[in-house]
Amino acid sequence: MENDVLDALEDIGYTGPMLEFEALEGAVDGGPKSIEYTELVAWISTELKTLCNFEEHVHAITTPDDSSSFVMEVSSFLKELGCPHKSLTEGHLSERLKTKDSRLLLLEFMLCELEAARMIKVKKPNLSDGMQVKLKESSTANDLKTMLIALKFPKPPANITSGMLFGKLEQKVKEIVSKAPAGLVGKPLFNGTLSGKQWHTLEGIQQELHDEYKMRREMLIKRLDVTVQSFQWSDRAKSQEDRIAQIFQNKRAQFRVQPLVELSHLLAAREDLAVLEKTSNASVRKNTQTSINKVIIGQVPDRGGRPSEQQPPPPEMPSWQQRPQ
Repeated sequence: MENDVLDALEDIGYTGPMLEFEALEGAVDGGPKSIEYTELVAWISTELKTLCNFEEHVHAITTPDDSSSFVMEVSSFLKELGCPHKSLTEGHLSERLKTKDSRLLLLEFMLCELEAARMIKVKKPNLSDGMQVKLKESSTANDLKTMLIALKFPKPPANITSGMLFGKLEQKVKEIVSKAPAGLVGKPLFNGTLSGKQWHTLEGIQQELHDEYKMRREMLIKRLDVTVQSFQWSDRAKSQEDRIAQIFQNKRAQFRVQPLVELSHLLAAREDLAVLEKTSNASVRKNTQTSINKVIIGQVPDRGGRPSEQQPPPPEMPSWQQRPQ
């Protein structure tokens, strides 16, 4: 077993004096009363503590009189390590590590555990981070939290149900709305009741509109990208490519392809949303009219360009003729 322990010490990169067979044999013969033996056990336990995040490790003795405390620390450390060898963890303290085989067994077991811990550390370096459960707050929970804070609700207890919470919210909102001036909130645009089938149909319509406007946004953003790229073709703009890209990308990053309209917006819509104002209305034209609209363009020459008025192009190949004799 001494040779197995020496091979294991070399494999884990141990560089101490116990790499010599005579030194290891003498330390094992001394057992818990040997300072060299306890230093080797303490070094292995320190390595395991670092890799396995243990709270304690074994301390080496300074005098042979400390052997009993060393055996107690070893037994406690082995229990934390989950040692299956009962001869090392059970029985009277004076009987543990009494024989040479038990001392070599302790070294062999701890070295095997150290090799396994290092292999796990290499293959899964972030194992401790991966086992941490991080709760991510959903957008719905964030909105509900904001609503509770705005309504000055205290923190709800952990055992409250969703029905009770929304019931208290509804009661509080009705109380605030009743005290608000008339017309501040407005009447809902839709206050009817739909069946499950109707909600399913409405959800399908909303999904179709979502896909349609997503496609429109993609087209408009693509046209914008192509237009900006075409401006960069000129020789004057080529020297300003970095500046143009910096200015444009800051604005471009704000555009979203996915529409943010959901069914909840339908339930929250008020009656004023149904009022359609003409683009030719005086209040609207006040902000959109320009001085160019007051200029009347006179008669201009007809430049043609209508395909129906043009002569067809000549044939690309001459007509076939018979070869002369």
